[in-house]
Amino acid sequence: MSTKQVSRDSLATQLYNGLRHALMDGQYAPGERLTISGIAAEYGTSITPVREAIFRLVSERSLVLRAATSVQVPELDPARMREVQLIRIHLEGEAAALAATRITDSRLSELKALNERFIEAAASDPAEASLLNRDFHFAILRLADKPILEGICENMWVLMGPFLRIFHDRMPVRKLSRESHRHFDLIGALEARDAQASRTAMEEDIRWGDEMLVILERELGNSSLPGPAGMDNL
Repeated sequence: MSTKQVSRDSLATQLYNGLRHALMDGQYAPGERLTISGIAAEYGTSITPVREAIFRLVSERSLVLRAATSVQVPELDPARMREVQLIRIHLEGEAAALAATRITDSRLSELKALNERFIEAAASDPAEASLLNRDFHFAILRLADKPILEGICENMWVLMGPFLRIFHDRMPVRKLSRESHRHFDLIGALEARDAQASRTAMEEDIRWGDEMLVILERELGNSSLPGPAGMDNL
């Protein structure tokens, strides 16, 4: 099996960034166990920098330490996801409003092209769709030009990554790939340079994840929170 090569400079930092992006990209499932020795073998390094990287992720609540030699991706907790959703709604909504005042025609064209790639992937490749959806959101965060805000949102995406992969795996294709997708409302608002409409469209796009949270709550035996009907009715 081939290994992923990293340089010997700041190994722990590189491993931390690699694992962080893997979580953000939905490469690991909720509850999945990872071993320190397995990660070391995957990246072709010793266990010491792996431990350092993992301890950073544990301190950020991105991983849970289960034993001296293993960690776990946090189990799916709808209440935790709703808290992350709330933070994203406020911060990414603000970013979208700022982006509307700064977006250029060329950046708008790039965003439209990125969204077209996302819509195409949503019809056949949930993993690729999940990555392109993240790229779409971070393109808007970069347009806002608020590095601290973007950094906080990135932390939220690390926590949300495993859930968002489930969203793209299980959401009916007809909901993701048709032109009523929330991204189109956001693009229209950005094209109109309407800050408030852009904020609202971003907020509604993020709230869309609540549909899946309701289903998962029911599956986990926690259906106390109100929400839309099951996926068969979507």
